[in-house]
Amino acid sequence: MAAVSLKNICKIYDGGVKAVDNVNIEIEDKEFVVLVGPSGCGKSTTLRMVAGLEDISSGTLTIDGKVMNDVPPKDRDIAMVFQNYALYPHMTVYDNMAFGLKIRKFPKEEIDQRVREAAKLLDIEALLDRKPKALSGGQRQRVAVGRAIVRNPKVFLFDEPLSNLDAKLRVQMRAEISNLHNRLQATMIYVTHDQVEALTMADKIVVMKLGVIQQIGGPMELYNEPDNKFVAGFIGSPPMNFIVVDVVKDGGKVSLKSPSFRLDVTDAQAKFLSPYVGKKVTFGIRPEDVEYSHQPQDGKTINGNVSVVEPLGSETQVYVATDNANIVGKIDPSVIPTVGEKVALIVNMEKARFFDVDTELRIR
Repeated sequence: MAAVSLKNICKIYDGGVKAVDNVNIEIEDKEFVVLVGPSGCGKSTTLRMVAGLEDISSGTLTIDGKVMNDVPPKDRDIAMVFQNYALYPHMTVYDNMAFGLKIRKFPKEEIDQRVREAAKLLDIEALLDRKPKALSGGQRQRVAVGRAIVRNPKVFLFDEPLSNLDAKLRVQMRAEISNLHNRLQATMIYVTHDQVEALTMADKIVVMKLGVIQQIGGPMELYNEPDNKFVAGFIGSPPMNFIVVDVVKDGGKVSLKSPSFRLDVTDAQAKFLSPYVGKKVTFGIRPEDVEYSHQPQDGKTINGNVSVVEPLGSETQVYVATDNANIVGKIDPSVIPTVGEKVALIVNMEKARFFDVDTELRIR
């Protein structure tokens, strides 16, 4: 297996459109790295440059310490699993998995051994004589992964491989790919727009927006310590609540004011918010860090009216409309509020995050 390094990588299309802007990522040997972001953020383009399917406009790509910018895809020793699986419909599962080895003129016995070992690993031994049209979506996905495994590449690349599956199967296959990584101890780069996939699968997450990396870190690092408003809102489901508030100082005490509430900040927060007294900041709080109540607590409460209730079994998500924002809270599943009901959301201020209104960078 091998480390992958992207240094100052850019991709500029005709007309000057910059799809990827100065990307720097260090991927360690055996690491599972997820590139995540909304559509058009450059994550798939970055992956395709690693694969050699897109030319690199500038910058340096190395795999296993060797510069790969001008090396053809077939010579990069990588294997890619595509979103649409790209199976040959006229071939059996066995032949689909063996095809890449056959064109490289591997011995027949070695091909058979590799295919059957991969089929056993993925629990598709009984499917080897079938053709793709006789397979379910999940089975086709396993075949596509198996075709990559038999190559025994230095790096595995996954381009949104679960997006065509139904919700239940996505959860199952997510766990299977993570388990596969643990067993193969392979270097894997995985692209998705689904932040839940990123959080549950990655050793390291790269969050991208408009071709630019916003933050790189472990799942809980990005969840708890986002660098900016975009990362805070993208990582987590439902996303973090954001409200623009005034920072005020009354009697030596710093607090946040809005038309419908006042929140007292902690002593630690008061220190870094003091330069913002008299200005506006964006206050952020995650849905799990608010508590549903009918009893307001001075300096800790956001008041509003229930606008939407979503019972999910393990929890209830309640949407509360205030004078200048809609707040989502995760509450006890036994509590089912009624729409229009006046409620108080008690905020855990220790978990609050703050962002500059203009730059959207985190205030620490």
